[in-house]
Amino acid sequence: MILSRMSRNQALTSLIRSLHSRKKDNIPYVQPIRTIGIVGDRTDIKLGRVLTKFTENSYSKRILREAKNKLDLTAIHSLPLITTPSAPEIQILPATAGDYEEVVAISEGIYNGVDFLPFAYHAWLKDPQRKMLIAKSKGKVVAFESFLLVDGGMTAVVQSLRVALWMRGRGVAGIITQYLFDTLRSNHPDVTRIRFTREENPPASILKRCRIIHSKAMVSVYLSADELEEVLRVLKSRISSVSKDSPPPVFLDYSKVHGLFSGPLKEEDLLPGRFLIQSLLPITTCKANLDLMQRWGVQWLCSYPCDAVRRITGSSELTDVSTDGSSSKEDNDLSSSAFKGFLSLGTPMFPVPLGGGKHRLDIDLFGTDLSFAKIHVLLQLKEAVKALPTGGSIICILYAEESLRDGLTGLFDGFTPFFWCREQLVLENRSKL
Repeated sequence: MILSRMSRNQALTSLIRSLHSRKKDNIPYVQPIRTIGIVGDRTDIKLGRVLTKFTENSYSKRILREAKNKLDLTAIHSLPLITTPSAPEIQILPATAGDYEEVVAISEGIYNGVDFLPFAYHAWLKDPQRKMLIAKSKGKVVAFESFLLVDGGMTAVVQSLRVALWMRGRGVAGIITQYLFDTLRSNHPDVTRIRFTREENPPASILKRCRIIHSKAMVSVYLSADELEEVLRVLKSRISSVSKDSPPPVFLDYSKVHGLFSGPLKEEDLLPGRFLIQSLLPITTCKANLDLMQRWGVQWLCSYPCDAVRRITGSSELTDVSTDGSSSKEDNDLSSSAFKGFLSLGTPMFPVPLGGGKHRLDIDLFGTDLSFAKIHVLLQLKEAVKALPTGGSIICILYAEESLRDGLTGLFDGFTPFFWCREQLVLENRSKL
């Protein structure tokens, strides 16, 4: 049967897609193909608009052999490759240390100047559980995206997608993301879920394939170097009226973190959906994830349930929370026994692209009691100030349940709000990879 150029192309595309759907052990994944051209022993493939190469292995050769047996491929190398005026040829590559400057350049203005990638980039390169990709067009970096394997290798968290300003709206984000998904399919077959965080109002295209598994309110404030001492004094005065009814928060070492949720604290009480959302990273509380957080130096601050405090102290009295971490005993109304605990995570500060000595501090709050939320914010902030370089300032970003938004905003009344976004959404793609 003699096929026209277009029908040959369509038939070959259909064939290779059917071959790719045959899932066998240890067979590399072949990316979906829209157009193909054969040149000698090499095969150039258009993945959407991404130019990739078939590796020279027995599987790719078998595909071509089966294709040639079914189709008259004479002169198929002359078939035009599908392109569109809006999207030039894109090449996807692993990110390297040498790409740093270009990645930073296309990231200008992201997250209102508090982007974490410029600080984290080189550490991420060394992380064996992370994969970083760049997209290049005409030799220049035009996009970046990464994923981190969590939950013991069962989940991938996609992070830090960004596209150069001059390339936005041309399909580049979809290209690099599809390539990332293809990498997960071929190299990490145990991954069954993909999670990521987004700011409010995600596009309909994302909501169509993903579900929102949780959302958190975001409250951000800028604290200049010359007002930090005043900030701590004011915050302390604003929580003094509630501290007498509060069990003492305790900074935990990691020997206690690993058993935290097998004791008096219950995941179902503090973690909606049983997800521990650390900054922009939605994970479960499995040991592998806790080990990751230990490596990153995350500060765990815990307020145990009142009943647990009574068991520990052997008393019906509760311990007063002092804002310097010390404690004293006070008589207390036993109505506090309904309190189920409170948890906060302090991510180590890092300098941000805004410059001028500005550092970002993320504090994740777990629980719904405003009194405890305020105490945790103060104690986490005090610890951060101790580590701040001389003359440094802080952009503090709080992540909390929506019910705490107004109270936490009021806690910083009189200080400078930092405008970024109001809500963090956690999404999960459960579709088959």
